[in-house]
Amino acid sequence: MIEDQAVPTIGVIVGTTRSGRVGRGIADRVAALVDDASQADVRLLDLKEVALPWLDEPRPPADGDYQREATRAWAEVVAGLDAVVIVSSQYNGGYPAPLKNALDTVYAEWNGKPVLLVTYGMHGGGLAAEQLRTVFRVLRADVTEEAVAITIAREDRDEGWQLHAPSEVVDRHRAELVRGLEELQGKLEAARARVAS
Repeated sequence: MIEDQAVPTIGVIVGTTRSGRVGRGIADRVAALVDDASQADVRLLDLKEVALPWLDEPRPPADGDYQREATRAWAEVVAGLDAVVIVSSQYNGGYPAPLKNALDTVYAEWNGKPVLLVTYGMHGGGLAAEQLRTVFRVLRADVTEEAVAITIAREDRDEGWQLHAPSEVVDRHRAELVRGLEELQGKLEAARARVAS
């Protein structure tokens, strides 16, 4: 929770873990823009580095009775965030399995948390964002109306399918990102006001 006058912590979560991904470059640029636009401590959380095991808790996460050390560690990370920016690719009209696993592993830690969705793909990732909205609704998170859908064209990629300039790709959608971050900031301020009252 946000304490009065405390600097909020915003987590930028990289939702894909596969080799050859472009998500880390996109997330690095998004994190830099979040840092520039906010008075917050910005933490980049790369699910590839987090290496969260597949959900294997004996009890439902909604019970909050986490038995696995990795689950308890992830719960502590998520609980320590005041807001989240999800940076996710779109795979086959959905979002990556490691991101679904990260969301499903804990429950109460997502409740009430402001979330901005940033998706990317050849068509911008809008279908992935729709699915993420549904999941976050069940997790009782506070998702912004504004979402950012970053379109990646073939000419943005080299022969190895990597992005020539991830920052330029993200910056083409900077206006949307700024609007989303403003809405996220408003949700953070509202949470601060609730705690202070």
